[in-house]
Amino acid sequence: MDWSLRYAELSEMMLRVCRLCPRLPVLGISTLHPRHAPPPAQLQLLRELGAQTPPRRRVPSLVSLAIRWLRCAVFASQATLGIAALNIRFRSELKRLSREPARVILRTWRFGPSAPEASDDFYYGTLPQQLQDRGVSSVLLCGDTRERFDGAFANAVLRHRDIRRVPEQLLIPVWAPLAVAWKQWTTAVALWRLARQADEERFAAVCAAACAGSVQPITLCNTLQFYIARSAVKRWRARVFVTFYEGQPWERAAWHGAKAADPTCVVVGYQHTVLKPFAVSVVSPQRTPWAPAVPDVVLCLGEVTRGMMAEGHAPFGDRLVAFGTCRRTTDDGGPSQPCPDRRTVLVIPEGILSEARCLFDFATKAAAGLRDHRFIFRCHPVLPFAQVRAHLQAAPERLPNIEISEDRSFAEDCARSSVALYRGSSAVLYAVLQGLKPFYVDDDRFPDADPLFALTQWKQPVLSPEGLQDGLRRYASTPPAEALDAWRLATRYVEAYARPVNDESLERFLDAAGLRRQEACLG
Repeated sequence: MDWSLRYAELSEMMLRVCRLCPRLPVLGISTLHPRHAPPPAQLQLLRELGAQTPPRRRVPSLVSLAIRWLRCAVFASQATLGIAALNIRFRSELKRLSREPARVILRTWRFGPSAPEASDDFYYGTLPQQLQDRGVSSVLLCGDTRERFDGAFANAVLRHRDIRRVPEQLLIPVWAPLAVAWKQWTTAVALWRLARQADEERFAAVCAAACAGSVQPITLCNTLQFYIARSAVKRWRARVFVTFYEGQPWERAAWHGAKAADPTCVVVGYQHTVLKPFAVSVVSPQRTPWAPAVPDVVLCLGEVTRGMMAEGHAPFGDRLVAFGTCRRTTDDGGPSQPCPDRRTVLVIPEGILSEARCLFDFATKAAAGLRDHRFIFRCHPVLPFAQVRAHLQAAPERLPNIEISEDRSFAEDCARSSVALYRGSSAVLYAVLQGLKPFYVDDDRFPDADPLFALTQWKQPVLSPEGLQDGLRRYASTPPAEALDAWRLATRYVEAYARPVNDESLERFLDAAGLRRQEACLG
């Protein structure tokens, strides 16, 4: 059976578990949310379900489940102490930031306290400032990708004074981690019973995997988003609550929390990254009566992704708005033409360890036999190279034609490159606009993750380092004029896929979220 068909079958079983177990921590279990890119637990389930023999019913014993839960309870206790310390230390600062209401709350991620200082948000760009210029007050609610509860992160966020930025840990009730931990235990027992009572072995395997995932610390962190969103909407009396829309487990927990605080609050999902047809949570969600399955408004990257979601979202009546990407601006100078003779390869993995390891090992082997080309290794901010290095087969820094890019911007790296080597990263969209020719690493150990899957020209799939070497040699000798036609077709696709946010985009957002109607009432 085709991979996408097997994943669709698995997705149906995952969503069935969600319907049969209506408990808050279920929203935070990573295994139960079909998305791009599938997490390791889902890939393991796919391997088991795709085997010739039916998967064994590996339901964890209650004793082993209790031991796992105790580890999670220890994490919850540590989180409680950390939150209490943060509340004492930053109480006055939070009070200052809460004096005025905010009509819009934008939930984002920040990459630890040592992330580079920038006035623009990595995901929303200058959107908070643009809203402010239109008289729409907002709060940027910042989560820590490290999932820690320390003062260093809060300090780093609060240093910014241009707009209201708040570390989300300050909004977690002190009692919430321990309350969630107890809910995790009762959820684990419910899933354990569901797995043991299941008539079909494949569904039992999914229930068992969800049971094991229910007592993980990351599930606790995801579930806490319910309390963070509920607290934020109440505190700032927000009319609109914006999250990303990738199908990640924390998103639905946050929507549920916002609606619990105020059922009239408009929940907005920003579909800011690559969308694959198999990402069922986003493309064709299924209704769950006890928690929101979709946001009220979806801000789409462009007409391509809007079209991909239209049929699946029609039964829900939510509004799909062609909004664009905040990673592009209307004054970015437009596309840059190809420059094959630069002989420089920009390697851009997603923030996923398995993909970073795959791409960097692949590129290192190619670089060893292609000394007339330079290779620039650029990590996603969520996964710095220092975290990837220990997992690589070889030492890329020993090769003179490999550079680890840590201080330059993405635009600067594109400006000195001619080729992008990629798998699932949405950065390839913007690399194409900068004139880079995309080479896709087609590795059958992983699902197809190509953001440019609809393109038939300009991109080039490669199966081996030797194949990449041959392709790079041929492209380096290509006259730029010969590359232009295929590149222009690719740029038209990308322009439709990820348009820059402009004044019209903002007006559509404000209208869909009801902020224009509120302005009229206030007027």
